[in-house]
Amino acid sequence: MAHRVAESEALRLYAALELIVAASTSSINPNAWVSASESIREISRAVSTDELLRKKLAIIPAMFPLLSHLLAAIKAFTTEIYTKDGLKALAATDCGYVAWQAADAITMLGTATFQVVRNLCAAVPEAQILACQSGIHKVLDGILTHFYCWLKRHPEKSCAGIKKSVYALIQMGTQTLANMMASNPVVQNKIWPRFFGESELLLLLLDTKDPKTVKYVLLYVYNCIYNDSARSSLLIQTAIGRKILNIILIQIDTESESTTLQFDDNFDLIYAIFKALITNLPPSNLFKALCFMKPSLQYQHLSTVTRAHVCFLKLADADMKAGNESALWDESFSSTAAACVLKVLTISLERFVDATTVPAIVNGQAAVVEGRVGADLEAIGLLLDYFALIVGDEGVSIESAARAGGGNAAQVMYKRRCSLVGAGLLDTVVKFLVVAAKLEPQNVRDTGKSEIVGASRLPEGSTVLDTIRTGLCMMKVNAMKVVSAATFECQQAQDEIRRVGGIPVILNYSTMDDENPTMKEWSAFALRTLCDGNVENQRFIESMEIAGASTSSE
Repeated sequence: MAHRVAESEALRLYAALELIVAASTSSINPNAWVSASESIREISRAVSTDELLRKKLAIIPAMFPLLSHLLAAIKAFTTEIYTKDGLKALAATDCGYVAWQAADAITMLGTATFQVVRNLCAAVPEAQILACQSGIHKVLDGILTHFYCWLKRHPEKSCAGIKKSVYALIQMGTQTLANMMASNPVVQNKIWPRFFGESELLLLLLDTKDPKTVKYVLLYVYNCIYNDSARSSLLIQTAIGRKILNIILIQIDTESESTTLQFDDNFDLIYAIFKALITNLPPSNLFKALCFMKPSLQYQHLSTVTRAHVCFLKLADADMKAGNESALWDESFSSTAAACVLKVLTISLERFVDATTVPAIVNGQAAVVEGRVGADLEAIGLLLDYFALIVGDEGVSIESAARAGGGNAAQVMYKRRCSLVGAGLLDTVVKFLVVAAKLEPQNVRDTGKSEIVGASRLPEGSTVLDTIRTGLCMMKVNAMKVVSAATFECQQAQDEIRRVGGIPVILNYSTMDDENPTMKEWSAFALRTLCDGNVENQRFIESMEIAGASTSSE
């Protein structure tokens, strides 16, 4: 009985919709559009609360072709009305009342039509497939793209009233697209690739910087990539995909000029997207894909990583410290991408030991240099923290090692430490400690920093030097933590430190630094792990004569 009632009501609503479409598509008629909008919203409300009615109406063979026809007409009217000369519409100053009435009415009709499509597709796979087959996503793409371009053509403060309606339409259109594809792999595989070659709609929607629209796009992206490596790969294998990935990541970057939203509102969504991506794809491939998004060429020589790289590392840090079964524990990321980037960043940082290597500072571009170097320094700090964690003996590290090896965690940790030796990590960490000592010399009592041999020749009071020195104390500590953890019960790592000249460097950090007092303790701990069971390291230290430091204090 319920099915018969629902079928009868669905046929009645469809017949009413046919009349509405006929009245709304014949000519420009604002009054008819306003009336049609209210009637269509009533249909939307009816199907939103009655799942059976929704299914019966959605599977009427002509239903989605009819809605596609209506949307095509709306697109045509919109193009005519929202052009520079159409109906003398939307002048940059006041938009004109007559033109405003037509523009507002067609926008209202578009929003209502998107709403009924959205509601019909909600949790009804058959409806999603029929909507896709009717090409609704293509017409929707055209309408949203047109409105995006119109918004870009007009100053921010002009036509404020109509812009409110336009944003409402864009938000509803984005929700409609998401509902058409939600949890439906058949439709996702059909529509998703469109936005990485044929269309730039996702990029445009993100560029609106409208909080609601951005959130809907993030939901849409997550829905499409969840548990699917093929769809995820389009985000790193295509130019559009890499741009989308870059924009998504920098939403959490409080330092980026591109961040206009409160990132806390979308952090969970962005983290979910990140988690899905590193689960579906090799993390090193994701990180490398961001290298195609270099900043402006004018100052490219001043930076190694982008803000998106930094955001990737921030999310990685959060993921690993949460104790999750993260793919970032995997050796392929630590021994390739992460180790390589830290090496390049350390070499890049060394340029600032000598002021003559930074011509942009002389040219009065200190602010640019600070921004570029700031990203590199932040990345170095995150990478050192990452390596200290994966080779350390903290509970989460041991737990990850046990999962990775499926057995003896200590053996897995030993193999991990050896693999990082092969990747050149310890050589890089020692070089970082050398460079850091020059940029921020130890503050030893009765010895001024300017008296330290090899100290940076950047002028004291330089804002660039201040930027570089910010956080170096903690970075030095983390670097020493990496040495301590990597050499723990690992002779290969102990020998590597000696081979690359790291023992004298560590000994030089064993003096008390008034500004970084914990450094002496960490250097002492590093020397202990270096000498534990390693006779050659013990003899090497005994044979050294260190100026200003007594080995007996260790």
